[in-house]
Amino acid sequence: MEFKNLPDHILIHECRIGNAKAFDILFERYFNKLHFFSLKYLKDRALAEEMVMDIMVKLWEKKEAFTTEVSIGPYLFRSMKNAIVDHYRKKGFKTVLLEQSHEKLSMSNSAENNLAFEELHKIYHTNLEKLSPQRRRVFEMSRHENMTYPEIARHLNLSVKTVESHISASLVHLRKSLNIYTDVLLVIIPLIYFF
Repeated sequence: MEFKNLPDHILIHECRIGNAKAFDILFERYFNKLHFFSLKYLKDRALAEEMVMDIMVKLWEKKEAFTTEVSIGPYLFRSMKNAIVDHYRKKGFKTVLLEQSHEKLSMSNSAENNLAFEELHKIYHTNLEKLSPQRRRVFEMSRHENMTYPEIARHLNLSVKTVESHISASLVHLRKSLNIYTDVLLVIIPLIYFF
C-alpha cells in the first residue's frame, strides 16, 4: 500500500494497528512544521527538535487512543503549545496561553492601554539598566536580537552555562521588579520575549 498521499485519518487508522510505515509518513508530514512553529518561541534549534521528537514519540505511544475522527494536525500543534508553556513554567516563568496573548494584544489599543504600555515599557527598560553590563548585553542579545545561547556564547566568548546563568538571573531580577505588572507584561511588554 502506498502511504505517502493518504489522508491523516487513514494513516492514524494504520498506526492504530501498528503500521510503522504509516507513522513514518505522519512524522515526515508534521515534523518540520512543528519544529518551525516551536523554534519561533524557543529560539533554540536543539531544544525545539527534542520537544518535537517527544511529541511524535507520544503520538506513537498513544496511537490506540485515537479515533479516525480525530484531526491529528490540530492535536499535534495543541500538544506543542502545551509543551512550550510547560517548558517555561518549569523554569519558573509565569506565562499565558499563546493564543490568549495575541487576543489580549489586539484588544489593547485604547488610549488608556497605550499609556499603560508606555509606562510599563519605561519601567522594564529602567530595570534592565540595573543589570550588570554583561548580563544586560546577554539578555538583550537573547531577547531583543533573537540569538540562541550558543550564538551568544561564541560572540561573547562565554560558556553556554554562563549565558544560561545570566539569562536566568536577569529574568529573576525583572520578574521581582515587575511582579505587580505580570499579567499585563506577559501580554504587551517584551519582558521575557518568548512569544
